[in-house]
Amino acid sequence: MIELSRDRSTTTRRGFLGAATVGTGAAIGGVIGVPVAGYALASAGKEETFRPVSLGPVGQFTGEKAFAPTAAPYVEDPAQPLVSSGLAYVHHTGHANHDWLAPDAMFVVFSNRCTHVGCPAQATNGGFSCPCHGSQFDTQGARTAGPAVRPLDRFQWEIRNDGNLWITQRWSVLIEGSRIHYYPVKSPGQPLTGQLPLASADLLYPAVTYHHGTVPKAG
Repeated sequence: MIELSRDRSTTTRRGFLGAATVGTGAAIGGVIGVPVAGYALASAGKEETFRPVSLGPVGQFTGEKAFAPTAAPYVEDPAQPLVSSGLAYVHHTGHANHDWLAPDAMFVVFSNRCTHVGCPAQATNGGFSCPCHGSQFDTQGARTAGPAVRPLDRFQWEIRNDGNLWITQRWSVLIEGSRIHYYPVKSPGQPLTGQLPLASADLLYPAVTYHHGTVPKAG
């Protein structure tokens, strides 16, 4: 069962990215690392939304055997590639449903940013592994070991008329068995409501200006 949180806490896209170094390693062709200093050049305090971006033709993501998600580099804002580059991991579930929220959805699209300090996690046969501080995640993106504070973030996705797979929003998640709760995205190292008392979470990790729009309702 999938549930979407009604929590409206927010965080800045640039603040989120600024905490992370984005990369894929030599094995996946090298997404450019994003230095934290680069974000000082971006405008601060401006409310923005995630810009939908194509990951490529759907067919390039459907040949997966077992758990071997496809690495998909993207640039959210072509005008600012150094501060909007990222990497998604596209897992083809073997199902055919184009509804990203459905239990039998065709894809699950993970962010590669470790939720500890934002290092680039890498896909393994058993899930994901962060080389920086040893955080481990299972095939759902749930943390199984190490200092990460929550599961890997996920991308909302859709298949458009051009035949491409598009990511249209980023969400932080909590996973409780078969139940997946979606939240407006938090920066690496920040827990979600439900992990800490709401007052503590708001005091320690106040909301800033990344705007997600309306949190979608489960279908």
